[in-house]
Amino acid sequence: MTIQQVIDRILAYHPPIDDPKTCDCFKCGDPSQPVRAVAVSCAPTYAVVRQAAALGCNLLVCHEPAFYSHFDTTDWLAGDPTYEEKMRVIRESGLAIYRDHDHLHAHDPDGIYYGVMQELGWEPYRADTGRRPMFYRLPETTVGALAAFLKEKLRLNAVRAIGRTEGSVSRVAYVGGGNLSFDDTNTKMMMGETEVMIAGELIDWTVMSYVRDAAAMGRQKTILQLGHFNSEELGMKYAARWLPPLIPGVPVHWIRAGEPYAYL
Repeated sequence: MTIQQVIDRILAYHPPIDDPKTCDCFKCGDPSQPVRAVAVSCAPTYAVVRQAAALGCNLLVCHEPAFYSHFDTTDWLAGDPTYEEKMRVIRESGLAIYRDHDHLHAHDPDGIYYGVMQELGWEPYRADTGRRPMFYRLPETTVGALAAFLKEKLRLNAVRAIGRTEGSVSRVAYVGGGNLSFDDTNTKMMMGETEVMIAGELIDWTVMSYVRDAAAMGRQKTILQLGHFNSEELGMKYAARWLPPLIPGVPVHWIRAGEPYAYL
């Protein structure tokens, strides 16, 4: 089986998308070579690339960009030492990198959000029926216990909190990835019964400011902000579970991209 045939099976698994500007494509490497092993990761960082090479993989399927921009253009990076070193490892290992972003999000339910739900064990608590599993009615817990649960599941150093850090909660919204709404979209999620928003990226002056004010008035409102990659990592961990049946006999390795933040 070639690397291209692996990707063909992934694309057959996904729903088709009609977007000529999709970012889903090979970012580097030779798709015609026989596949040895496949690595799956949320972010193709330098550390992930090196680990994939060390595992003998020659295909890395990732969700996020490899080369520091949405469409992974590289002409502007020529001669940069960080880019050149990363490309050296990629070339010497024979690694091909394929981005699986738009197709994965096009699933019904959304492949990343569904994967997060499955990895957190929250399917019994789902409280919505939309394409993206976002709203949950969890067994009553505390804000601190919920933050500790997320830290354990995602192996995080810390979780940023806005609003109330105490009190009992159960009504939760999971808003992963980059939800950089400049309008009232995210704020409206917190205006009703939702008590905690677990978020990737947000805008400070919209929902985060609303929650800050609401909490100052004594309302049970909190945002636990994970960061973009952290909030989607479990979705790609789940991808390493649905991929092996599509390519029997080909080793598949999950590589954790890991916490990108240090707290000083």
